[in-house]
Amino acid sequence: MPLRRRDRSARDVAGGTWLARLVLSAWAAQLGSCASPEAPPGGPVDEVPPSLVSAVPESATTGHGPLRELRFGFSEKMDRTDAYRWLNVYPRRTVRGTSWRGSTTAVVEFDEPLPADTVVVVEILPGMKDSHGVPQPAGRSWVFATGDSIPTGEITGRLVLEKEPAAGAVVELLPDGPDTVRLAQRPVLRRAVADSGGTFRLSWLPADGDGWLLRAYDDRNRDRRAGDAEAQRLWPDTLRLAATSPRLDAGLRLFYLPTSPGTLTGRLSGRPPAEGPVLAFLRGIAEGDSGFVPAPQPPGASPARAVPDTGDFELPGAGPGLVRAVFFVDRDGDSLLSAVGEPADTLWALEPWALADSVPVEPGLPARLPLIVWPDTLTPWAAPPPDTAAALPDTAAASPDSLARPPEE
Repeated sequence: MPLRRRDRSARDVAGGTWLARLVLSAWAAQLGSCASPEAPPGGPVDEVPPSLVSAVPESATTGHGPLRELRFGFSEKMDRTDAYRWLNVYPRRTVRGTSWRGSTTAVVEFDEPLPADTVVVVEILPGMKDSHGVPQPAGRSWVFATGDSIPTGEITGRLVLEKEPAAGAVVELLPDGPDTVRLAQRPVLRRAVADSGGTFRLSWLPADGDGWLLRAYDDRNRDRRAGDAEAQRLWPDTLRLAATSPRLDAGLRLFYLPTSPGTLTGRLSGRPPAEGPVLAFLRGIAEGDSGFVPAPQPPGASPARAVPDTGDFELPGAGPGLVRAVFFVDRDGDSLLSAVGEPADTLWALEPWALADSVPVEPGLPARLPLIVWPDTLTPWAAPPPDTAAALPDTAAASPDSLARPPEE
């Protein structure tokens, strides 16, 4: 009996030791799994973006007649969202509904059929996702015709944003028309995306149609809309394609971020009405501005910029937006528009000044001012108290009468 008890005790100890080792082993395995994660079951994570593999109607086909429905096939199962989120058609049509056959084929129905005898451009936007959330990085466009032909007219050009190629910028083709019709109210007839070198191409255009306008914008968020915080630029001239020359190079266009200041350029008319260097300072015009009130600039105001003796000027740092430019003859040498006169006089006059008001300046671009003409009279100003006048430099000792007369030849 005692032997059996010892044997049983030995077995119990052995069993307990084995159980302890099993628990420790499982705990160590759990720690190891935390330190070295393995790929989840079911294979590697899907990182391949989806792609379009078929479309009905197919690209470059003709003679389809009025259509109400388009069909798209994709390379893998898709996130089955409505087509209004990822599809544009020109001429524009409203998506009535999107039905999915499985998860790889989308059938899109429009409220109204695409018209007969019309060139139709289809655009799939970038960012459309598959069922694993992987987006396609780039969009795609192609053309077909409900009529019997596809025109071959084309407009190309190049965009530069802040001295770099504007890769990914969008160019829109808009119909020309009266200025009373705002750009936002005009339909987009075509759209193109600039490549890595900033080059864009608008294809399948008629060579004998009406005139067009071009608008470019830096589509940073890839939503195909010109946002207020995105750089944008409108071509100044109406563009047309001739039947004898169906291809047009719209040239290089520079555009800038909305906060980039522009430059004022222009010329002063004749000699100023007093001796002294001519300076200029700029001010932005905010909403509710009540106009320029002539007055001496306070001490500490930003120094003005010198205008060359030739009268031709180029003033950087303007705007963007509406800008006011004030030119003056700096009689007392303090680089500020000041009132000058004899210390003993009760009436002084502002230094001779001229104004260019409410000048529109586009971001980063030059704005040409009309000819700046000096006025014939001076602006009277009440003299400062005697203790202030005594502290003024000797160069301020000029009477209002002498200021009102231009210097003799």
